[in-house]
Amino acid sequence: SESTRLLDVYLFLFNDFLLITKIKRNKKKYGGSDTSLIPVCRSLTPELQSFIREGGFCTVLDQPIPLDRLTLKNIDPI
Repeated sequence: SESTRLLDVYLFLFNDFLLITKIKRNKKKYGGSDTSLIPVCRSLTPELQSFIREGGFCTVLDQPIPLDRLTLKNIDPI
């Protein structure tokens, strides 16, 4: 929230906390392994499943936010 640049993030909502992550692309290519066979959670979006199969991963941006400390507000679309 302190930065003025835009950043694509993925939010993971669990029963008691919200986790904010950003994606990292793996620059190393692993030869000889078929990454299409890597099992990926079906509840992830197809875009994120594909990204993980290609060797990408998510890193946590900040501490998980407990849901009892979270307030949601509706805002007008920009």
